[in-house]
Amino acid sequence: MGHNRQMTSVLDSPPVDRPGRPGRSQLPYLLVLALGAISGFAFLGRSALYLDEAVSTSIARTPWHRFTDVVVHQESNQSLYYLVLRGWIHVGDSEFVMRTLSVVAVVAALAVLMYVTNELFGRKVALVCGVLLAVDPLIVEMAQDVRGYALSVLFVSASSALFVHAITRSSGPLSAGWTSWAGYVVFSALAAYTNFWAALIPVAHAVSLAFLPPGGIPWRRLVPSGVVLALLLVPLGLLIHANDSSGKYNWASGTSAGHLFAKVRAKVPHAAIDLVVLLVVAVIVYAVVLLRRRAPSTSFVRQWPLMFTVSWLVVPLAAVVLLSFVYKPLLVVRYLVVFLPPAAMLVALGLSKLSRRSFAVGLAVLVVASAAGLASWYKNGWGEDWRGALDALAARSAPGDGVVVFPAYMRIPFEWYLQFHPSAEGTLQPVFPSLAFERNPLLYDGNVKVDQAAVTSAARRHDRVWLVLSQSELDPTRRQEVMNGLGAAGLGATRTYHFEGVRIVEYTAPGTAVR
Repeated sequence: MGHNRQMTSVLDSPPVDRPGRPGRSQLPYLLVLALGAISGFAFLGRSALYLDEAVSTSIARTPWHRFTDVVVHQESNQSLYYLVLRGWIHVGDSEFVMRTLSVVAVVAALAVLMYVTNELFGRKVALVCGVLLAVDPLIVEMAQDVRGYALSVLFVSASSALFVHAITRSSGPLSAGWTSWAGYVVFSALAAYTNFWAALIPVAHAVSLAFLPPGGIPWRRLVPSGVVLALLLVPLGLLIHANDSSGKYNWASGTSAGHLFAKVRAKVPHAAIDLVVLLVVAVIVYAVVLLRRRAPSTSFVRQWPLMFTVSWLVVPLAAVVLLSFVYKPLLVVRYLVVFLPPAAMLVALGLSKLSRRSFAVGLAVLVVASAAGLASWYKNGWGEDWRGALDALAARSAPGDGVVVFPAYMRIPFEWYLQFHPSAEGTLQPVFPSLAFERNPLLYDGNVKVDQAAVTSAARRHDRVWLVLSQSELDPTRRQEVMNGLGAAGLGATRTYHFEGVRIVEYTAPGTAVR
């Protein structure tokens, strides 16, 4: 218990400027939260939903029996977010309203992160960290996204804050009880069910304990909490295995990082890669053990806030990178947003160590760089103007017209915006994919084979067919098959309409008036 008292006193004495101390103004924290809200709400509803957002909204609106099937077999990642969105969407189905959920989550996450940063490093570092995150382009993108990334950041932040509280208050009159550990378990599980990679955060928390003396670890509460958390994550593991076996997440190989990992795996024998990875892990473990033996306990206690933050950033990221080498490409930037808060905490800590002038210059440079990124984001958004494309198509289409959407998975955002044009929805007839509208657009959330003969057969029933293309450059061979099918039906391209990320080509039979 002597180590416990030592750890608590060291972590509780500095900093002296915690927000809860009498006489300290809360206004700076409120201003940072206001900055985060402004960044998140700015131009929130201007851009149309892009593919992934339309997937989220379509899942949220699907009937319960289909919702369960989709979550289990197609979209297990972010399953908890879909459940929350299912209730939120009753507030409204505009882009602004649906994205507001993520903005609220980000602002709440900022509050939690400033709290935990203040607990670890003090008021100045907490405020700088809050500012950096409030204007960070990636965080703002997640705040303006109808996806679960923002909610996962909130849950991970809450989980980390509760872990810090439970460890630093492991003894004394204000010691953390079972309530703190129960909260930690709950928020850690919620985070994992909102973002698969958040399941690695408790691993990072556990690694950080290696930088505490044995007497400073509350094993009596830590071990049962870890067991309960592991049991709660068993269903998640089964979902990941089921989706991975079906090849659902192999698309990560198509990213820039995925190409790099794929090249390495193609050129280097897998046995050699596995051996190198094992050696890297062994070296890291040996270094930690060696450091523990040589460093005094008091040094570990004082450095634990830093090592906790480094572990939060490095351990999960390293795990993803190593798995990408030994297993398959898994690195997707948006998935890793749960590792961004500790990076901001470390940057803020580094700035706080500089002289006053260097601190001001460094902070100004980072804020200006973020502002430039935000300006680009506000201007371009997600880059798929389905709202404008469907407005134009509804205005130009006529009863009896056919429509082809390629790739087939783009039927999801296409149908989302088609519902706001009931007259066009009732008159446009699907050529490919051929399933009637409003049946089940999520059926095409995957790889759909193109049958050129079927396209030709269905297109012959129409004098005009609208070919809607988005992300078609990803599969030029199948796109050409669709075009060949329309040509074989006696239809020729007469006019093209361009929208951001979407292109509509009008195909008509000879003698058909062009609208």
